[in-house]
Amino acid sequence: MTNSPWLIFCGVLLLAVGTYLMRASGALLRGRVILSENSKALFSAAAIIILFSVAVTSTLFSGEQLSDWQKIVGVLVAGVLTWYKKPFIVIVLSAAIVTALLRLI
Repeated sequence: MTNSPWLIFCGVLLLAVGTYLMRASGALLRGRVILSENSKALFSAAAIIILFSVAVTSTLFSGEQLSDWQKIVGVLVAGVLTWYKKPFIVIVLSAAIVTALLRLI
């Protein structure tokens, strides 16, 4: 099956319309849907779990193979610094420097 420009355009258009409708539904239903505190906590936890799973997957895998151990150690350094609530620039630079130094060795 070939990827014709028409098929790609239709896919992008469908995603754009779906995204717009999802965002518009939040504004339109704001006052009409009332969530309990349990539901709010569940949605908050679900968002955190999804973000965490994406971060772990992109850390441990590079394509279809496991990432190098230097990258994993760099991300662990970033996680520890995040736990101690260090500034974002310190976290990013520290993780990059640790990863680069380990790859240099």
